[in-house]
Amino acid sequence: MLIRLGIEEDPGGKYTAWALEFPGVFSYGKDQAEALLTLPRRLLEFDYWVRLHTDSPWFQLDGLDLHVDETFTVTRIEHQGEEYEINAFFQHDLRPLTSAEVDQARQVLGWQQEELLAGIEFADAAALNRVEEGQRWSILGIIRHLAFAELWYLQNLDMPTPEIPRDTHPISVLEQSYLTLLNALPALVDESRVTEYAQERWSARKLVRRVLWHRRDHIDHIRQLLGVI
Repeated sequence: MLIRLGIEEDPGGKYTAWALEFPGVFSYGKDQAEALLTLPRRLLEFDYWVRLHTDSPWFQLDGLDLHVDETFTVTRIEHQGEEYEINAFFQHDLRPLTSAEVDQARQVLGWQQEELLAGIEFADAAALNRVEEGQRWSILGIIRHLAFAELWYLQNLDMPTPEIPRDTHPISVLEQSYLTLLNALPALVDESRVTEYAQERWSARKLVRRVLWHRRDHIDHIRQLLGVI
């Protein structure tokens, strides 16, 4: 099976390999080779995870053949007095989403929401609010960041989002961002427009790619902080 990849090169030293036709599947490395070597395992983990949730997976991994289709180098600019990072926009991101792809993205989003909430359900308040050494946020701080970032992604594509006070409890913000995304995705079927914010380009496909990446990345991060993995 041919797996088309996009490589995102960060001059800061982190490389990300994106499985372009499998939103939510990515791997990191200190260089391109390490990111590519890690990706097959992430694909297999994704395959296992999907099959835990459905008896009707929409893909069949067999004889993986990885091919790097595109490479994008991250740049940083000054925007409104602060440093802003321009992340990858691949040619693949120009392809409009099909109805089937949106349905799949909504399924993955729902499963990620269940996993995220289940992961913190039995954690005590101290663990959720504690900022560990070397960390920027507490677990609830991560959830707040994640939720508001998702709403920001939608805004970058000129999609309507609710106005949520910054002091709203993080779990409530997460539930609102989840429902907003879930309801917004069907409108992105066959959407071909490209928008721009601070020189960074956005499309419907990039939005889905970034949302499912960001959730998976922080789910894994929270699991680490809770000692689950």
